[in-house]
Amino acid sequence: METTDKTFIEMQQQMQQLRDKLESQRIVNDRLLRNACRHNINRLRIKSSVPVIAGFAGLALIPFLKEVGFSVWFLIVTGLLLLTAMGLTMYVKRFIPRVDGNLVSAAEDVARFRKINTDWIKFGIPALVVWIALFILDAWKYNPVIGENILPLVGGAGVGLIVGLLLGLKNRRDILRASDDLLSQIGELRQE
Repeated sequence: METTDKTFIEMQQQMQQLRDKLESQRIVNDRLLRNACRHNINRLRIKSSVPVIAGFAGLALIPFLKEVGFSVWFLIVTGLLLLTAMGLTMYVKRFIPRVDGNLVSAAEDVARFRKINTDWIKFGIPALVVWIALFILDAWKYNPVIGENILPLVGGAGVGLIVGLLLGLKNRRDILRASDDLLSQIGELRQE
């Protein structure tokens, strides 16, 4: 009988050791997931800052466009479009959550951030088309000096536009991918 009691006590101790090991593994997994979430959040913050920096660069080029001979109304429209895009980007950036708090609200914020970034192209492409039309109209019709040399100007602007579009679409894809990764990581944290 005494052997059975000893065996039973040993089994209880082993079970407790197993529980302790499993609990430490869960804590380690939770820490690893939270660190991965923080990494994706930092990635989202950096990638979301790129359009704002590009907007400031565009605003800095407006005086150069004035020197080249573009009209004031075109420069005002350009400035307003850049400021609108920068403002909306900074507004959307506020939905990037902290993972230290409530995971449900963090997931909702990331989903909102992702949806707005997905829908952003519905404003960006039409605004870009209107701006390109205004650019060509202003350069060709209202400015005789540029109008004579319109082909090199439009060619250079076209190359810049293509490079900018490719970089912007890559940045957008990276933002959407990082937000998807973050949503899946938050889902894993919520399951634990």
